[in-house]
Amino acid sequence: MTLALYVLAVPEFAPVVRCAEAAGMDVRAAGDYLELTTTAREVVLDREVTGMRTAVWHAALTGGLVGRIVSFTPSTLHLSREDA
Repeated sequence: MTLALYVLAVPEFAPVVRCAEAAGMDVRAAGDYLELTTTAREVVLDREVTGMRTAVWHAALTGGLVGRIVSFTPSTLHLSREDA
């Protein structure tokens, strides 16, 4: 099973993409979005690493998710596969 996060392919979300890559996620274009995927059971992304403002950080999930949200705080986004 794969965990996937979709983010709009715009400069504002580039820090999320870099953070996801650093966490071991793969990136590929999917129309107007970037698909961030991994077969890892869980991924934790850290907002402080991205340097993003909180409002943009909270918009990171607007593109969609295949998996489940373990927690989503102003500091971290913890995701897991649906089968985890």
